[in-house]
Amino acid sequence: MPTRIDFDYPINSSVQLGDTMYYTSPPVFGITSQPRSCGMITQLGGDYIVVNGDVTGLNADGGYFLFAKSIIANKTSLKGYYADVKFRNNSTKKANLFSIGSEVVLSSK
Repeated sequence: MPTRIDFDYPINSSVQLGDTMYYTSPPVFGITSQPRSCGMITQLGGDYIVVNGDVTGLNADGGYFLFAKSIIANKTSLKGYYADVKFRNNSTKKANLFSIGSEVVLSSK
């Protein structure tokens, strides 16, 4: 069942439809609870979010809402390009290659 969560401040500009909303209750003696999933964000407004999960029992006073990006929409893989790499050992001694790695990050939309 869709549930609307209203805020007294503007929503973070990085929040998108499809992100997952989480909530953690106010700290007790400096200890916060494990974040609880509120569901996927299905609608956004300037100061509200609609999620498709259950948010009963949430105390927004002192609590903390956070969101996680969908891995499907925000992959960090390279698309449409490739790398051609050549490794050359100019030494006369034996050499071992233990690992090759690459990381590509989404730079813009």
